[in-house]
Amino acid sequence: MVHERKNVLLIVPHMPAFDSCIPLMIRLHKRGNVDVKIIVSQRLIKIDARVEQTLKAAGIPYVVKSLFGVELFSWLQIARTDCILTHSDPIAYGGKFRPRDYFIKMFKKNVIFIQHGMVQQGLHTQGVLRDVWDYYSQTLLIWADLPNTAREFLAPGVADRLHVTGITKTNLLDAWPNHDKLAAELSNYSRRVLICYNFGFESERYSDQMFENALKVWKAAAQSRPDIALILRSHRGKRHSDIEQKIAKVCTECPNIIRSERHYGIMAMATINDVMALVDCVISHPSTTILDAVYEGKPVAVMNSFQRIFECLPNVDTLDNFIEFIEDDSPQTGHVTLRKTYGNLSDNLDKAAIIVEQQMNKTRIQE
Repeated sequence: MVHERKNVLLIVPHMPAFDSCIPLMIRLHKRGNVDVKIIVSQRLIKIDARVEQTLKAAGIPYVVKSLFGVELFSWLQIARTDCILTHSDPIAYGGKFRPRDYFIKMFKKNVIFIQHGMVQQGLHTQGVLRDVWDYYSQTLLIWADLPNTAREFLAPGVADRLHVTGITKTNLLDAWPNHDKLAAELSNYSRRVLICYNFGFESERYSDQMFENALKVWKAAAQSRPDIALILRSHRGKRHSDIEQKIAKVCTECPNIIRSERHYGIMAMATINDVMALVDCVISHPSTTILDAVYEGKPVAVMNSFQRIFECLPNVDTLDNFIEFIEDDSPQTGHVTLRKTYGNLSDNLDKAAIIVEQQMNKTRIQE
């Protein structure tokens, strides 16, 4: 008896969904065991034309829709698909008004959730939103085993749905169109350091005192080494008024401190990977940026660390440690440790694809 091929749907409203899910969708498409369908936001393609270029180059089928098409008029595609792939679970991360989440639950669709952050609220940290984290998804693909402390705030049964794949998120975009121009502007500096911070976005973890200390370290380092560029980038390039006002003052005092912002300045609309391609080393709060640096072969250090996984990396909360790191060209032994934990990307994508294919052959959610 010939069985109809199963199909999996991905809705891509923004870049985080693209970065997290498209690598796996492309791998599923190449393996050819299930059919893949993708709906991409028209706004995302307008923001970055490389998104559509990537999809075309991969030969993967997709349709482009407006915001209303993505949210309100995707119900028919959801109803007709066998499975939904998402980086945002309809229950765990469904607080905003997203009609597509409602349609997924209304049609009782199978959902496969894929991890999108190295330190992700609801998986690795409890945060301030809720005491217990529940997930609608029947299958959760995660990059590494969760610590016991994280499993304690998962709702009953969620841990049984976890599948460890290794890291599956990667940058697929071509080189940034402004790369050469910006590289030329930064060429006057002997070294370029990318500093990624979460101040203002995780106040429960990063205190005002930590921020003030970081400002002092950045300013002192910049003044002692005016030949080194310090590029500051906030969480996803977003702005937080109180934080940005103080950073703006430091940038005025130190011309070699440069801001990478989402909508302003010489790095407007550049992704984290676009900026990382221009620097010699990276400093970050605990985040996926650390893994981006590791897999790009960039020396990386951590600040205000709170997880054991980062003990293998240099810590730069003091000026002496900061200066020592940005001047150090020696190999990074911490890379080996993290690569061992998070695996080889291509192998991981195959492992994730096999899990998806197996899960799609199971019975749908019972009425």
